[in-house]
Amino acid sequence: MISITKLNRIDFLVLIVIVVIGLIHLPFPFNGDQALFNLGALEMQQGKLLYRDFWDVKQPGIFYFYFLAGTLFGFNEIGIHVFELIYMVFFSIILLLSLKSYFQHQIIASLVPLLTVGVYYIVSGSWHLTQVEALVGFPLFICLWLTYQSFKYEGKQRFFLLLLSGFVGGIVLIFKFAFLLILLSFWLTLLIYSVLIKRQKIKKVLVEIGLSIFIGITFPILFFVSYFAWFNSLSILYQTFFLYPPRIAANFGFNKGRLIWGIKWFLQSFSPLLLVGVIAINVSMRKGKNLLTLLLFLWCVSGLGVIFLQRWSLWEYHYLLLFVPVGILATKGLDILWQPLKALSYRITIILILLLLLSPLIYSFTGKIAVLVQNNFALTKDTRLKYQTVLRPIYSSLRSEVDIISQPTSLPGEIYVAGDPSIYYLSDRTQAISLNGWSLEYFLPEQWPELLEQLDSSKPPYIYINSTYQAIIKKTFPKMLEFLSQRYRILQQNNKGIWYILL
Repeated sequence: MISITKLNRIDFLVLIVIVVIGLIHLPFPFNGDQALFNLGALEMQQGKLLYRDFWDVKQPGIFYFYFLAGTLFGFNEIGIHVFELIYMVFFSIILLLSLKSYFQHQIIASLVPLLTVGVYYIVSGSWHLTQVEALVGFPLFICLWLTYQSFKYEGKQRFFLLLLSGFVGGIVLIFKFAFLLILLSFWLTLLIYSVLIKRQKIKKVLVEIGLSIFIGITFPILFFVSYFAWFNSLSILYQTFFLYPPRIAANFGFNKGRLIWGIKWFLQSFSPLLLVGVIAINVSMRKGKNLLTLLLFLWCVSGLGVIFLQRWSLWEYHYLLLFVPVGILATKGLDILWQPLKALSYRITIILILLLLLSPLIYSFTGKIAVLVQNNFALTKDTRLKYQTVLRPIYSSLRSEVDIISQPTSLPGEIYVAGDPSIYYLSDRTQAISLNGWSLEYFLPEQWPELLEQLDSSKPPYIYINSTYQAIIKKTFPKMLEFLSQRYRILQQNNKGIWYILL
């Protein structure tokens, strides 16, 4: 179980550093994905039902996270990032308390939050923060740790640990069903270990392990299903999670460009940790056959499997699914190297080696600090806008687009945006219909007439369509353009997109 040993001075110092690193990221702007999650959560807070009144193909975990964050701290960039920082600091404390016995040198054990949570913040831009793959690292680690602890026990203690592991695994699945592959790598390892190493009967093991995990995983899933059943929304839930994704995947091949782009970003961001982590895997498995190291390695392998299964997307933020195991393994590698490094005659040599190893991360972090300092720490509205524009240059043009519907004479009401959902956030307006316009390229044939029907029914005073989606609509569903020409007139047009106003 978690050690009751109190955190030492170095632990507290590391936690303070994590807080400082996180504070630097509080004024980071929303990207399109984050703006969409914030919009969905805000509409939930206003009484709308997810999927019925606000539809997206993603599982609900990310919207619940934003809902909780926004309710507590505000549905804005600062509020969401404050909640994420609290979440990550709590995760850092759990890492410190649970992994003390995994490392030989306590000074190295204290570094594990820096090489996991700290590195996550350092390598992340506005597009990466508060994505599903980043947030799910916390419950995935809890699930792994509970499974690892169950190796040590039998009977009721193991049943209880695996019950909790299954429960947390259910929470993971509410974030994304594809993460089941990672969970199975944990649980199957326990099963194989019990049969092959402990020589337990396979039928007994299947019942003891399988039943406890199944009961645990059922609770959060059943609660989630019951909630939507109460609102008679199981049909749309079934379509969203089980019918749409395979059909969407069938329409898109393996995106080689994004694969290369994502791998390049992952290697550039995590290469120092990967180099040291390989040492940990080699030594721990060859000499000690450490089960925790094995589970962390399996997390990396199965996590890559999850990423590659999403062949139509393969976005670089998907690789944040690996920041926790890579960071822990890198800390273990430093733990193994610490004794040889201490044997060196000159401490300056140790410092130079570590600085050289971590130089890419240090360079990235100092660059972020420099931009923040140049913009007076983004403390005022004007300096924050300037700072956010540096971090996300498109923010300037998005704000210009919003100006057209933010005049004193502008029509009130909800709007519809076929493009970046940041327009909703920046204009302080919500979405007029349930279908969002952030991923029209993934629309199925039956969704286009539904989109037109919803727009016809709701009659939003303004509709915005960016240039990319103008081309997609013209090719895929030209009736949409006919509808716009009959019911709307062009308010403003440029190379970014077109604003339409209701006649």
